[in-house]
Amino acid sequence: MNEQTGTTSNERTRRGFLSGLAGTLALAGFGQAFGQDLASTAALDHAAVLDLAATAEALAVTLYHQVLTTATFRVDEDTAEHLRAVLGAETHHLQLLKNLGATPLASRFHLPRGLLTDAGVFVDTALHLETAFTGAYLAATHQFAERGQPGLAATAAQLGASEAQHLTLLSQLAGLGPGDLTLPAASFRRVADAGPTLAPFLRNGPGSLGPVTLPRAEQLRLVLGQRAATPGRPFVQTHTSAPRQRG
Repeated sequence: MNEQTGTTSNERTRRGFLSGLAGTLALAGFGQAFGQDLASTAALDHAAVLDLAATAEALAVTLYHQVLTTATFRVDEDTAEHLRAVLGAETHHLQLLKNLGATPLASRFHLPRGLLTDAGVFVDTALHLETAFTGAYLAATHQFAERGQPGLAATAAQLGASEAQHLTLLSQLAGLGPGDLTLPAASFRRVADAGPTLAPFLRNGPGSLGPVTLPRAEQLRLVLGQRAATPGRPFVQTHTSAPRQRG
């Protein structure tokens, strides 16, 4: 991010993130970057809800790790520190879900072309995904509550609150402001409805690059360094994992 006389560090950070970002961000246009339509999927059972959530977290970990280690657009240290915080949180989310019995459906992902060379593509992608993750966890909260799983419902709410924080942080870093929504959008009625958002990242299509492999624990430690914070305590205690019920 280029320094200019009279500019603050935050202003320089925002300019760097906005490099190459044309027009307003629109979720409808995101799918077009892959050159394909996103179809809906059927409702998922209890265990598959956890698996889909773990897949989303694996994707998030892969995306942020790639940007922090491979991106060619400039990210200053203050911004990198924020992104490491997001990566650390997503890493904790993934481990929590695994401890609850979830298994990611994929460990290799296809990313939008330009993600690592154009800050605008990264911002667009990350905002889209964090919006989808927040909505999916809201749907999971409702589904687990309906099925008499209050601990899992509260844990899903915790995860959704964390994703909403990421959404606000990314928006601020991109210079777009915190947004004016009083409540996160209930984008999905059921977690299965978020499946099409993940689908383009699971297959090689027009406008994508990869596959990129989920980083190993030692690779994450190299990036996070001393940044990893003490993990928060979930409502569902991971040493007494909730049973993966079907139906």
